[in-house]
Amino acid sequence: MDADLTAIIIIVLIILALLLSFSIGGNDETSTPLAAAGIIKFKYVLILGGIGLTIGTIFLSEEVASTVGDKFLGPAIPEYTIFMLLSVLISAIIWLILGSFAGIPLSSTHSLFGSIFGVIIFYILLNPGIDPTGAFNSEKVFEIILTWILSPIAGFIISYILYKVIAKLFLKKLKGLNQIENSEKIFSWALLIAVFGVSLYTGANSAEAVGILFALKDPYLTSGQYWIFKVLLGIFAFLGLYIAGRYVIRNLASQIIDARPSEGFILQTATFIILFVVTIMGIPISHSHVIVFSILGLNRAQKKEVDYKGIGKMAIYWVLTFPVAAIVGGLIYLGFHMNGLF
Repeated sequence: MDADLTAIIIIVLIILALLLSFSIGGNDETSTPLAAAGIIKFKYVLILGGIGLTIGTIFLSEEVASTVGDKFLGPAIPEYTIFMLLSVLISAIIWLILGSFAGIPLSSTHSLFGSIFGVIIFYILLNPGIDPTGAFNSEKVFEIILTWILSPIAGFIISYILYKVIAKLFLKKLKGLNQIENSEKIFSWALLIAVFGVSLYTGANSAEAVGILFALKDPYLTSGQYWIFKVLLGIFAFLGLYIAGRYVIRNLASQIIDARPSEGFILQTATFIILFVVTIMGIPISHSHVIVFSILGLNRAQKKEVDYKGIGKMAIYWVLTFPVAAIVGGLIYLGFHMNGLF
């Protein structure tokens, strides 16, 4: 490929990675319990969540980024081509931006991996000599799928247990309105800390955009360039949360749960535990799925009614995310091929 064309595509890839990071921030709903509790003004909820998201993206995302940018591929496809990465990014961004402005918390992880899957399938079809059984790292794919299934279930169980334990040991022993109000003030500070912790590991785990840089690092980017662009990804994640993420957070906060600080603390603690563990393992998950199932677990523990209509609407988008992203990503890659670009 012509060197000038390669350089142009690398620049486009970096710009799209920044847009993907913006989209990830725009679809981040982890600050929802804090917004629902009404402790601080909504704009400060966005700022606190955005700062955590930025720091996590820059300093804690390397393990997950290596999974996205390298470990997902099998021996038959040693590395992504730049047109593969370009197709993946365009596909994932389209779906995430649509979800953000619709107020639906989609999974950036499912969007990106769906796009990767579709692109790889089309790559195999266009190159018949490649062994399809070696296209993916089967062990890593199994780990990711298993974690996608177990993490929402874990969110439900942990939030359910946490509420039962805290209620029995503390909340049910409170007597009078003054004790209840003083207790909730304490939980307000705990919730602020928990929100920041979850935002940190949301940035660390939602490392799809960093994974694109990771894939570019050795052949195309120096170490210094890699870190400069990584910082920019963190900044764009903040901007995405502040500008577009408000729609998702407001939608969840108003329609699903009106949480007190103690309830928000339980939700954030459950989410933090799961995100911390899977991020150390280097496995990206859908934190939107985790927090929604954590909400369901809390409501179940409190014997509250659940807005099944709202949950059902989200579930439709969740189910559609992987196949739609795969189809769109594959067709974009096919379009590049049919136009003779590679």
